[in-house]
Amino acid sequence: MVSEPVPNTNDINTTNLDVYTNVMQGKVLFNGNQSLPKVAWNQIKILVISNKHEFDIERDMLVTETLPKLQQYFLTQGIYVYFIDWNLNWDFDSSKNPYHILRYMKEMQHAYETSSGLFLLTFVGNKYGQIVLPIELSVMDFNNIKNSATDLGKDVKLLERWYLLDDRSSPSVYKLKDPDENFINLSSRSLSTYDLNTHENFEWNEAYINLVDLFLNVVHEKSNSKTLHDIPLLSGVEMLFNFSTKLSSSGSICVVRQLDGLTEKSKGNECYIDLLPGGRLDKIRQEKLKRFRELLTNKLSTNDTNDFKTEDNLTILNIPWKDSGDFQSNDSDYQRYLRTLNASIFLRIKSLNERFLDITLPNHFKLSQQILYNETLVHLTYYSKLLPTTCLGFEHFVEQNYSFKQWLTLANTSEHYPYMIFGSRASGKTLLCTKIVQYLLNTIGKNAQCIVRYLNLTSRSRHIGEVFSSICSQISSLQNVSIEPNEQSNNRIESYQSILKNQSKNQKPLILMIDGIEEITPQSQYIPSMTIYQTLLQLLPPKVYVILSVSRSIHSSSSSDVQIREMIDRIEKENCLIELPFTKLNSLQQNLTDSILQILSKSIYQQLDKQSQIFYLLRLILNETYLNYLSQERKKFDSINFHLDEILNAYIDHCEQKFGPKICSFIFNYISSSQSAISEIELLDILSCNNEFFLEYFPRDLPKYLRFPPSLWIAIKHVLGPLLTEKYFDLKVMICWSHSFIRRHMKQRYLKRVEDIRIAHRDISNYFLEAFIESKPLIEMNRNVQIRGDSGRRFLLQQPLLYSETAYNYRRLGELWYQLMHSGDIDRLKEYTLCCFEYLLSKIHGLSIEQLLWEFDIICSNILDVDVLLIQATLKKIANIVSEDPMLLAGEITLRLKNIKSRYNEHIESLYVQAHEWCESCGSPVFVPLSSWISTIPPMTITILPCPDGVFKIIPTTFNQHVFCATRQHDIAMYHIPSKKLVKKFTSHAASITSIRLTYNNKYLVSASTDRTIKLFNLNSGDLENTYNIHQDEILCMTVSHNNEHIITGSRDRLIVVLRLETGEVEHSVEQHTDAVTAVAITQDDGILVSASRDQTIKRWTFRGMQLLDIIDTVGSPIRHMIISTDDTFIIAACDDTSVQVKSLVTGSDIHRLEGHSAEVTSLALSQDSVCCYVGCSNSHVYAYNFRSRLLLRTLTHHESAVTDLYVSADNCFLFSAAENAIHVLNVKQQFNGFPNDESLPSSIPTTALSISREGDVAIAGSADGIVRLFNLIDGELTEQSVDHRAPVTQVALSHSYLFSLSGSKDTTVKVFDNEMGEIVTEFTAHSAPISHLRILEDNRKILSGDEQNYIKTWWANTGELIDSYNVPCKMLAVSPDGKYVVSGNGDNILKIWSLDDARVVRSIDHTEGKITCMAFRADSQYLVTGGEDCSCKLWELSSGKLTQVLVEHEQSITAVAIGEDGKYVLTGDKEGQAILWLFKDGTVVYKLLRHKTAIVCVSLTTDGTIAITASHDGLLSVWSTITGIYIATFHFNHNLVKLNISPNGGRYAAILQNTSCVAMLSLFNISSNDASKLAQRHSQMFSDTTNMILPIKPKPLLYPKDANILTNSRHSSKTDQIVADTVLVGFRFLSYEFIFSSQLESKLLLTQIINRKLIIDMFDSCMLRISMLDILVLFSRKISMNVSCR
Repeated sequence: MVSEPVPNTNDINTTNLDVYTNVMQGKVLFNGNQSLPKVAWNQIKILVISNKHEFDIERDMLVTETLPKLQQYFLTQGIYVYFIDWNLNWDFDSSKNPYHILRYMKEMQHAYETSSGLFLLTFVGNKYGQIVLPIELSVMDFNNIKNSATDLGKDVKLLERWYLLDDRSSPSVYKLKDPDENFINLSSRSLSTYDLNTHENFEWNEAYINLVDLFLNVVHEKSNSKTLHDIPLLSGVEMLFNFSTKLSSSGSICVVRQLDGLTEKSKGNECYIDLLPGGRLDKIRQEKLKRFRELLTNKLSTNDTNDFKTEDNLTILNIPWKDSGDFQSNDSDYQRYLRTLNASIFLRIKSLNERFLDITLPNHFKLSQQILYNETLVHLTYYSKLLPTTCLGFEHFVEQNYSFKQWLTLANTSEHYPYMIFGSRASGKTLLCTKIVQYLLNTIGKNAQCIVRYLNLTSRSRHIGEVFSSICSQISSLQNVSIEPNEQSNNRIESYQSILKNQSKNQKPLILMIDGIEEITPQSQYIPSMTIYQTLLQLLPPKVYVILSVSRSIHSSSSSDVQIREMIDRIEKENCLIELPFTKLNSLQQNLTDSILQILSKSIYQQLDKQSQIFYLLRLILNETYLNYLSQERKKFDSINFHLDEILNAYIDHCEQKFGPKICSFIFNYISSSQSAISEIELLDILSCNNEFFLEYFPRDLPKYLRFPPSLWIAIKHVLGPLLTEKYFDLKVMICWSHSFIRRHMKQRYLKRVEDIRIAHRDISNYFLEAFIESKPLIEMNRNVQIRGDSGRRFLLQQPLLYSETAYNYRRLGELWYQLMHSGDIDRLKEYTLCCFEYLLSKIHGLSIEQLLWEFDIICSNILDVDVLLIQATLKKIANIVSEDPMLLAGEITLRLKNIKSRYNEHIESLYVQAHEWCESCGSPVFVPLSSWISTIPPMTITILPCPDGVFKIIPTTFNQHVFCATRQHDIAMYHIPSKKLVKKFTSHAASITSIRLTYNNKYLVSASTDRTIKLFNLNSGDLENTYNIHQDEILCMTVSHNNEHIITGSRDRLIVVLRLETGEVEHSVEQHTDAVTAVAITQDDGILVSASRDQTIKRWTFRGMQLLDIIDTVGSPIRHMIISTDDTFIIAACDDTSVQVKSLVTGSDIHRLEGHSAEVTSLALSQDSVCCYVGCSNSHVYAYNFRSRLLLRTLTHHESAVTDLYVSADNCFLFSAAENAIHVLNVKQQFNGFPNDESLPSSIPTTALSISREGDVAIAGSADGIVRLFNLIDGELTEQSVDHRAPVTQVALSHSYLFSLSGSKDTTVKVFDNEMGEIVTEFTAHSAPISHLRILEDNRKILSGDEQNYIKTWWANTGELIDSYNVPCKMLAVSPDGKYVVSGNGDNILKIWSLDDARVVRSIDHTEGKITCMAFRADSQYLVTGGEDCSCKLWELSSGKLTQVLVEHEQSITAVAIGEDGKYVLTGDKEGQAILWLFKDGTVVYKLLRHKTAIVCVSLTTDGTIAITASHDGLLSVWSTITGIYIATFHFNHNLVKLNISPNGGRYAAILQNTSCVAMLSLFNISSNDASKLAQRHSQMFSDTTNMILPIKPKPLLYPKDANILTNSRHSSKTDQIVADTVLVGFRFLSYEFIFSSQLESKLLLTQIINRKLIIDMFDSCMLRISMLDILVLFSRKISMNVSCR
């Protein structure tokens, strides 16, 4: 893909082009936020507000009907949709707490800024609702209210209690105490605080009612007082609605529902109308409601744009009131109203989003331009968000900092270094960088261009490599220079430096800011971070201003690059570097007047050098949460200790106190466990699947819908405050901890236990795997709760791998692997990511192979798994191939796994099958290997664990993730193998440890020592559980029974002891050996115990009863080590004389000895399949033997000192070897365990001849050892093999219809093989020289053969009888398709055309300036084309030898030619890799096919001429459309290509490759001649930069929302609806049910149009509602009309 720097102005309107250009150049920063375009976020966040309980049914509909349909519709575009309903599962009426209203205003502001379209949905009914108390009152207002209330006889004590004078404000005000802070348990809902919560709620409710009553009475009675009119006393709904219209009237919609007939006397009206105590109508509130309704239209009429219509965002619906409020469940009018409402909301949200995208997003730009535009705009938006923040000391810095002034002066005129800001995390680097950029823009002027990047702010700025690539693309747009996204890093660096010089030369100032280089990661061979960083530190040309903020830690470590350290030193010497925090803050000191700030200032100066995060700490301390915490704890500012952990704990403690520790832990754990960040809807969805939350938060009655309360999240988010920040991934807003040290703190506090870590990651991975997308049961027997089926539905956003055929789910791609890895579920990690073909292809195509390999590196540093290592090794081998064309992934996986898949776990087999199935279904041409000539062999050494304390005995855990080793300090160290981290030390022994074992249930670690003790450690707790002291001498060996009940030991005092594992009770103590017992082993069934001793004997015992069965006394040397095979068949003993002897465990007889080593044997290990035996020796070598054949397979020399222990993993994949100070982990899966070679033939015997049948279903191959093989080209299987020739085979051929096959050899014979009978029927021996040519003539009966002495003979295939013999030059030879003509030559520039019937020479043809190199016939045998070293191709008339055309366009020697069977095209290829497609009739060049870089070996055209095939010497095979000239498929053989045979239809391929004896066989899937042009177009859409790039994977259907209960109920309640005429699908833009047509005639006309289906909206576009004719008739009969608009 090529990233065009500037869009084509012919396709894009001027406005969009200007917007694009201004964003790319940073010009939008000069006019503040007003000129900054809004980001087209991939999310729609909608706040839903209404009075408590008044719209319960409507809000239920939003959850169950509207939201699932919205999510389903928008998810195909990759857009998240979610509602923040302030009443959902929230017991508190937020209108009663004005501080909650402030939170919702802040939340609304956020929704407005980060939503694409609608951000507020308001429901207004017959009830005005609760009045919001004023938070602040001026002193005058307070006194007026107090005096007026006193005059009215009201008690003002409540007013005085809740409104306190705040003298810190200027001017002083009376401020309402926050009820949440005044009542500690007001927000807590756990069972332990439930009663307190209820009591405090009641207390505040009483206070609220009295305060509101006081305010309303005072304002109403004193209505003439002007000052009191300034106190609005609005409802929460009206206040929030008014706030929304100030943000944007177009983004807020309002539904007004009028219940006709509802009065204060109606039954069940409490939730639907304002009433006073005693049931009287509250006239004050009803009057406010009337005014609010009147103002709604005016509020919405403040248009954002001229095309905005008020009525579009206002829906007025009238329905009749039914007494007791029970009408909702069975009333047809109400059901119809809900259906109407549902459709109205859906369509309005959809249209607002479309309108928003039309305004904000340049839809006509190419995909890469859209990505770059959005990435740039997000960073600019974040820059603008930071600008209003005060940067303490910045004015002093600008005015007084000499180094900055010097740098700026130098940068204007001369070469200079970038300006660098050093500091630790949270030291203020980001804000300072932002302020410096603003200062430079103001100083340099509007001629400057600006690029800003904040590292790790977005998913495309996670590391310096991604940021640099993005910057290069952006600066290229400044000068209309094209940079390819996949361009090599060196080329990008050169382009970057060149463009900067051009900017400087053209006097165009450029400001470049990169913030947050905290680590030069990833340290990977695929992403050259170090080189990029070095580039950024180099000298800059004048007028280029680069500001970098960097963490000092990346240079202070010993591993940092020396060259970079030297560059930093030079920059520091040039005074181009400052370090935070500042040492002078004069401006701050001068502005301090408040006593609290003075105390803080003093603390700041005292701790400035101690606390690098001092300004972040200041932000934490001045936050409302911390102030409330101090107030509750009754602490003073002068007692504050500026310790980060203490302040963080204060926030957490305050949060736990308000909401409960368990609730907080759920939220904190999910945020901490996300890879980088998590979106709000993801967090709410995951919390909604947490059953423990519902049982904790709802201790009495569970809610109707199991959804996490959004208001609870908003409250917790408010308390956390500055601990949280935002990031932006895939244009979605994500939340995370604001700094890594906060995340670390949270993990240390809440995620101490491994189980808690795994649960958090498991929950997140389940969400992205859609495990509970339909339902999740909630069962708690203690509370008699059983929620199943639909009742357990959580209404989750779906997370498919693909949103649509043009959009990947980057959230799932980026998060799932990380979550599964940390959940410890390796099987699911492999199943859904690492061994999932569609996942791998999505990752490579949607991101990059480099990103995928980097993630594999991370995974392999966390888990050890043989399947993962295999896939990693495979991807590394094919990285260069698939980075150019991801479509090749399936073929490469098939090729490399075909021969080895059966030897691995089922995940590898599954990956192979998935790759093959994808090839069949992808719809695009793709090559599929039928044979395998390359198998992936992962590197043998996986990792080396350094053990500074030494290592003597080792035992890995069952799943190979950890290893225990005995050290020279007599400890047992536990290491995590992939990360090499020391996890724990088990200390207790006083002398050398001689043996360590794990029980088979992984519950205990058992160790034995020369201190005569046995230690039993509990692995769950890590504690020492028991110590057994039963021996009087040193314990030399120990093992554990398979049933985990017994420990068996052998000691220097000749004893064998069997004791109970958990109690230490000795069951048997046997002394039968005459010397020290050195080894004990037990059979798999715990039936036989085997012991070995230095008395040179091996003894067999019954384990139960310890009866001696027999003695093996033929060893002949003291035994050092002894093991038994896992099949309980063999005993292997290593002796003092260095011998390794194999005995029969059953009979005790000698089997054989393993010979090949000479040093002292120090350890033994046997593979679990009893195939491979490993012998460790004192000479540091490990000898790998085939245990059964005694063959020494390999000598491993990776250690530098004596091998101390060996162990083979339970899955036979890994060999653990220990020596002195290191443990080596080796991958032995494919090294010694009997894996087959790539082919049955040794690789040293090459394939020398190859041909395929005319039908393309069979291939025949001959090799240098005389073997001839037949292959089925349908599946690549070998069907026949014969060894007949005494010398290498030189020629092979297959007859039509597969009747017989031929093989010619250097032994001068030609043999005819009957393929049906399976035997040789004829042997032709008339040649006296090696066979050089072999052809089956057209009649399928005659054979033409030629030899190296220039004799050509024709003979009968069935008898071998000679027909004719010719002596003509035949180094080159070809026979026309009709068998009439032979063209032959001596390999020079001349060929002769002669008749096969009479040997008459028709004519000699030639190329005058070089040898003829290739030739081909047309299918009708009328024409011949030749190619030569003179770079020309010539077309000859075969019957006359007449030259008809000369094709001259190549610049190198011609190496291959072909003529299409239809005679339309000629295809040629040359020595430098250029292929040309010509028109046969006139020699016009149709296309130049430029892809190959080495000599073309083969060219071919399919039967119908729509497909051209080219292959080059380097093994690249390409398939082209002759219609479009676009390549549609490609394949890399990964070996040099010697010969290629292609079936006529282009579907089957067979090749001879260098350096391998295998026959490479391929099939080209999905190649239909009729669809060649379509295939070319589809391939172009997949891999060219279009607006909507077609993905190579087909998306799976989204899960449809379940049938709407509304629709279902209405169908049951009104059967007539189903009987009436055809149902009409209607999409509505509703105006008002109150609008009445002016005449009956007008009504009839509209109804007639509807019935005639002239006003039907495309339902698949609007995705909505079925409304029957009966519905419409009922609406009109009730005089309720609809405005139905058409598109």
